[in-house]
Amino acid sequence: MRGLAAFALALGPVAVFTEPAVAAPVCDVPEPPPVCGGDVDEDNAWVNLTSASRVPTGVQVKGSAGDPDATTSVQVIAKISGVEVGRFSVASGSAFIRTLPARYGDTVCLTVVNQGAGVGETACRALAVRFDPFGSFDELSPGPSGLRVRGWVIDPDTASPLTVSVRVNGRLHTALVASTTRTDVAASYPAYGGDHGFDLLVPAARGDHTVCVTALNVGVGVDTALPCRTVTQGGAPVIDHFLVRAPDYPTPRMEVDVRVGTRDATQVSVWRGPTPNGPWTDWPTPHSTWSNPAGYWEMDLTVDWGRTYCYLATAYNAYGSHTPPAVCATTWAGAYPQPARVGVTGVSNTSMMLSWDDVAMGEAEWRLVRSGVPDVVLAGTPGTGRMSHLVTGLQPGTQYCFLLGARSPGWAGNPYFFCQWTAKAAADPTTLQGVAAMNLWNCDPRGRAGTVWSTDANGRWVRQGALPSSLAAGACGPATSAPAARVTLPGGRTTTLAVVVVDGRYCVADDPYDANCRVWQTPPTLGDPKGITENRLLLG
Repeated sequence: MRGLAAFALALGPVAVFTEPAVAAPVCDVPEPPPVCGGDVDEDNAWVNLTSASRVPTGVQVKGSAGDPDATTSVQVIAKISGVEVGRFSVASGSAFIRTLPARYGDTVCLTVVNQGAGVGETACRALAVRFDPFGSFDELSPGPSGLRVRGWVIDPDTASPLTVSVRVNGRLHTALVASTTRTDVAASYPAYGGDHGFDLLVPAARGDHTVCVTALNVGVGVDTALPCRTVTQGGAPVIDHFLVRAPDYPTPRMEVDVRVGTRDATQVSVWRGPTPNGPWTDWPTPHSTWSNPAGYWEMDLTVDWGRTYCYLATAYNAYGSHTPPAVCATTWAGAYPQPARVGVTGVSNTSMMLSWDDVAMGEAEWRLVRSGVPDVVLAGTPGTGRMSHLVTGLQPGTQYCFLLGARSPGWAGNPYFFCQWTAKAAADPTTLQGVAAMNLWNCDPRGRAGTVWSTDANGRWVRQGALPSSLAAGACGPATSAPAARVTLPGGRTTTLAVVVVDGRYCVADDPYDANCRVWQTPPTLGDPKGITENRLLLG
């Protein structure tokens, strides 16, 4: 033993082990060669390295060794990445379990010292021998109680729980001992046990958060920072718009508009009450299970004229709820009836006269609404009667639509909707071919001749101030089913045709109801047919 001890001291930090021998395992169990060392020469000393693993006190090796020439024991030399870390003796042909001093390396090898003839064989195992802590950051998940931070860490130098530091968005949040029991960790690292887990809740506001966990080293080595994780934390929903109003409508109603700016509500509840402090009830059927995450909109049709109603809204989700102050509004006192016998007269190309029966009592005003221009406000009357208003500044041949209704403060309108075309402006007719002479005029409802056009010697239209004397008599005589026209055709033959309006154009056809305009067509615009009794065209 003296020689062996002196040999060990000469090598430096080498350990000598004299643990009791155990029975040697079957060669191919639990794994095939190189654990068993392959074919064994009958003169060689042999060694099998069944396993090598990191344990708190170093590196544990399991295997068996022997030498055909040995009478008692054989000596085994242990190396990690080529550097000797220890020697031990084992009864020849027996199994062994030994713990070696740890040092940084990636391979553990055992070499048996041969006795007598032959050589000593070597068996190796790949094993990353480290001193720095290791572990896993398993979970970072948001929730109503905060961010759940869960994982485990182990320091190779100790089986005791390790301390970890937790940083949130770069700032230290806490340091704690990772001692939560993890059966999965115990199963994977039996030499260290399972008391190495950490599981905590970190308070966090709504938004993105990055959490980092660092395992603090014990003994040789340095701290280990596990990979950071980032998650988006939710929060209680926020109602950023709450509107209650009584729309101007012929029937009483209340509009309730609730918008959740965070768009994450799982439920929005709205209740109604007579005052800002309640008492709150549903109206009239439950409205407390609205599931739109962005908000709620409803038209309450169960209200009465001239009453105040208050509404309370609450948005919910798993993180909490938000209830802004109650909002109240008063419905209109009532609605006036619509005007009666609405009519349009005196239509020209730039104006028209509107008239109607005022059937409302005590209105403050009449309001005439037309798109694109300011409303026309007319003073109301104490009683009822006929009213009128001249609308000017219009464009020829254009349709205008109006809303007309009585109004008073606190009273809803009930407007009447109607549309009317203006008359078309006079335009220069198109020259017709094959016609020697023509006169064109229109007749208004009073039998007076209006715009007059005549063709000159060259067949071009010329606007006239009045009808030629030869046509003045009877120019707007008794109306016919359609304006008549006499056309001189090539060869001197004449025929009487009808003037009809097709798609806004005046046409001459041999049938008043013919829409094909087979003879000719021209677009002389004399006015809207709705406002003119007839248009007459004389050709010849």
